[in-house]
Amino acid sequence: MKSRSFATICEMRWLRALYLSNGLAVGALFGFIPVLLQSKGFDPALVGVTTSLGSLAFAVALPVWGHLGDVVSGPRRALQIACLPAGVIALGLSLPMPVLAIIACQVMFSASGAPTMALADAMAVPVMADPSREYSRLRLLSSVGAGGGGIIFGLIYSVTGYMAAPVMYALIMAATIVCAQFISHGRDSERHRKARGEHDGRPPGAPIRGRFGSVGETFVVRPRLLAVFASVTLVFIGVMASSTFIGLRISDLGGGAVEVGFANGIGSAAEIPGLILAGWLVARFGARPVVAVCAIGFAACLASWIVITDAVPILITRAISGVFFSGFFLAFVLTISAMLPPRLQSTGQTLLQSTCFGLSAILANLLGGILYQVAGPLGVFGGAALCAVVGGLMALVALPAIAQAPDESGVPTMVPLPS
Repeated sequence: MKSRSFATICEMRWLRALYLSNGLAVGALFGFIPVLLQSKGFDPALVGVTTSLGSLAFAVALPVWGHLGDVVSGPRRALQIACLPAGVIALGLSLPMPVLAIIACQVMFSASGAPTMALADAMAVPVMADPSREYSRLRLLSSVGAGGGGIIFGLIYSVTGYMAAPVMYALIMAATIVCAQFISHGRDSERHRKARGEHDGRPPGAPIRGRFGSVGETFVVRPRLLAVFASVTLVFIGVMASSTFIGLRISDLGGGAVEVGFANGIGSAAEIPGLILAGWLVARFGARPVVAVCAIGFAACLASWIVITDAVPILITRAISGVFFSGFFLAFVLTISAMLPPRLQSTGQTLLQSTCFGLSAILANLLGGILYQVAGPLGVFGGAALCAVVGGLMALVALPAIAQAPDESGVPTMVPLPS
């Protein structure tokens, strides 16, 4: 199989460990950031402002990391470079600092911790023989880590308090650096290929890279990505609103660290069967209907949190939302992989996650914090559900049914979209 032509069995084990550690990082800290900030005296509006500023840094930094991976250092080295400051800066969230210092720490943490999953995807997806099935099996390890980690760390924090979360995250980042070191099949950067006298991967007739580097070139190669990212933005406004404010909702209903941890963990654990099912559905029906149906289903879960006033039913619907999340996230990742040539995969995947967890989070957190403060669950979850529905319907038009390889050699090639 093509997926075995680039690595030994041992290296594949380290790649699986890398995806698992990425999931553990999410379970250890990301799902607890809103309640961690709340424990430091932040009200919902200030939580929204702080996380939106972090999301802005995330959105700006991710394309830079993508350019670093494609052009300068290669995706493996770029991932390792990002992990070190992310782990160190995260520790600042545990310190008793003034409000402005905490906000600055959150912004710097978001910028440095941004690219780990996107760069892992950029290394793995382009070399898979059957991405719709192989990627789902690999990606579900992140869901295992996030799901199990969310529950376990929630139990730990119920004893230690939320200040232990950044410490756990820093330890996981150290493990991620080690895992990446043993993965030799990460693609070389353009700079390294040129240094060896090899072809730089840009065929004759390829667009000339302008002032925006590989980011600008990506949109020249595939202008349709603008419409794809518009759909992604709207769908993930719903996702980011749920991840930020579900913890506050549970806390308002009397829940503590255990309940918040279970909500995060159950949602991530539900992605495991969701990814397996999504891989089959995408291969069978294509990306467009999968995104549309899953976005509408996710919106229904969001809307239910407006009327549910008990933590237990919220946990159940949180699990259902994790299944729907798997569907549209996998479809978006594989769509980007199919639309772009291998030399732009780091840029494409970081742009996708910059849109998912950056631009969308800015809007969801900033507006959501205000809406939660003013109108409560109706404002934030109702608005987020509407955005998810519109974005899912937009995907029916925005996503290509067939991926056309960018015309870089003068001979266009039509290939089925594996997503």
